[in-house]
Amino acid sequence: MTTSSAQALIAPAPQPGKPAPLSLKRHACALAVTSLIATLAACGGGGSSSSAEPPPPPSSPATTPVSMTVVDGPLEKALVCLDRNTNGLCDPGELSATTDSKGSASLDVPTADVGKFPIVAMVGTDAKDADTGPVTTAYILKAPPDATDVVSPLTTLVQTLRESTGSNTADAAAAIQSQLGLEGSALANFTEDSSASGKLAATLARLIVVTAQTQTKNTEGALDVDGKPLSNAQISSVIHLQLLQQLQTLATTVLDNPTLSDTSKSIADKESAMSAAASKLAEASGLNSSNAGPLLASQTPGNVSEPSTPTDTSSLRWLWFGATNNYYLRVFTATAAQNTPDAQGKLHFSEYRKSIYDGQASPWVRPNIYWTGTEWFDCPNDFVNEITPSSTPGQFDSLYCKSLRSTTKQNVRDISGLSMRSIVKEIQSSPLLDSSEGSFMSWGADPESIPSTAKWPAGSTLAYHNVIDYSADYYSRNTTISFLDPATSSWRSASLAEFTSQNAGDFAPNVSLDQLNGNNARALVQGPIYLKTDGSLAYKRYLVGFETGGAQRARFYECEVSGSGESGGSSGSGVAPAPAPATQVSQKTDAAPACTTILESSYSISDQGGAKVLRFKAEPAQLNTSSFPRERIFVERNGVTHVGFKDKPTTSFQQRLNKTATNALLATLGIN
Repeated sequence: MTTSSAQALIAPAPQPGKPAPLSLKRHACALAVTSLIATLAACGGGGSSSSAEPPPPPSSPATTPVSMTVVDGPLEKALVCLDRNTNGLCDPGELSATTDSKGSASLDVPTADVGKFPIVAMVGTDAKDADTGPVTTAYILKAPPDATDVVSPLTTLVQTLRESTGSNTADAAAAIQSQLGLEGSALANFTEDSSASGKLAATLARLIVVTAQTQTKNTEGALDVDGKPLSNAQISSVIHLQLLQQLQTLATTVLDNPTLSDTSKSIADKESAMSAAASKLAEASGLNSSNAGPLLASQTPGNVSEPSTPTDTSSLRWLWFGATNNYYLRVFTATAAQNTPDAQGKLHFSEYRKSIYDGQASPWVRPNIYWTGTEWFDCPNDFVNEITPSSTPGQFDSLYCKSLRSTTKQNVRDISGLSMRSIVKEIQSSPLLDSSEGSFMSWGADPESIPSTAKWPAGSTLAYHNVIDYSADYYSRNTTISFLDPATSSWRSASLAEFTSQNAGDFAPNVSLDQLNGNNARALVQGPIYLKTDGSLAYKRYLVGFETGGAQRARFYECEVSGSGESGGSSGSGVAPAPAPATQVSQKTDAAPACTTILESSYSISDQGGAKVLRFKAEPAQLNTSSFPRERIFVERNGVTHVGFKDKPTTSFQQRLNKTATNALLATLGIN
């Protein structure tokens, strides 16, 4: 192994509990036995007086050269290795090499090991980036075992997604590409692509590195749950795990920043803007030295075994508790029969939700209608969902409401005897998000309301689920589109044809960009309020105009509106409300909007299960203001148009208490 500052990333002490290598001892024993047999043979038995031939030396295993290029910009003097023990470091004894000035290196890998282990690149402070110069803060890059040609910030996210969810490389790469809005693959070498999309990928990759470097400083001194310091590799792993849930924010940060989005500027010219953006991203992530250790623990396989005989089970996915007359819970349940594999090897589960507000039960009605591939399915509350266990322990696929597929990797932790208050605090400290419920800061109850002496009873477990969700088309029954019918001067539901003609934007001959508003273009989403350089408040509102006939173009607009304004849609969900009377949907409140076209795309309308579905060929990334991006569709059924979506592949994190732990917590809080 080469001597470089990359070695500072390697823990100097042997890993506790790691078994010593046995291969040399096995060879020594084998040679001793062979010598003994040879000696006995020479002493007689065969009648030969000649000396026995010494055994041939063991043959070296066949090797295959594996070449790779390490890039943020091309990285010189990065230490690359075949990470056989998958600890995220280049350890002594692992095959390694150092990159040249072009970021290139090659390893002679035993043929039997090709495609089995990830590649790690340790970029130390003696390394040099061809775009930005000497590296000032060390960092680690990875590439998946079956895609090692390029090692980059983007492939590092792909490998992080593979490791955390158990998904395959193709699905993980597609998810990263989709969420970042990349035109090319996340596995590609963007430094060789001089197009605008290639430069965008390079900017995103650089922002990922600078954000990770900033987070490394922010998590200095982090300890694991046993009070031991985290290694650099462990810190890098939790940083990139958190980055998986900031992909949409990364994309919009680049697109909304005039310097970062300028493809005529070099990466070096963007460094100042990059550093400022990375600081904001790091702060927004919520990751710090206090919660890095618990987050790492959630990624560590537990030692809780499955019961030998199927039993009734439940897991608490979410709890919000204000008081005994104000709470919400979401539980997944399965009977012993549902936990028994059926003829196809599938398991099953049901969902239960309960909401109590001011002492009154609020019945839950599922708002969405899902496309299963063959039908629009109004999924009942008591629908029984499917789980397909994987051959890998702790991993499984699930199918929710016959349409929503997900892949999950589960780690289960025994919390028996631990402080109930401390575990609730730990759950709430997680910087990750549940794709359905949101931030864990609002999970559970105020920890101080739980008695300090309360302990989890025997058999209590906390399961951590890393999930990649794949979506089908769906629409909400609650978001119908209406318009003011000029023939009757009254509001009524709109068909798709009426919807597109009423929202032509500046395709209409009498509408210019400075005349756009919610009456002549469809309002899609409103961004957060921000402070302009002159000290005034503003927000951005995104609209779309439809060309009816012809090429069926769709033109997306970004409008900056001064003042706090009115809501143009939920910035959290991206759902634009149905148009209201004209006085309420005006684009401005206290200043004229300044609108620009940010993307010209097209749309199509197709028949799908008896419905008409409008979908865009492409959408601007700015439309996704939440952490969970999705594509917009509009669905007409029975002459009524609904707002719909198709979620992009995205990552989610869940923390679930088992039945024993749930019952104990609810009893402690006074919930029957």
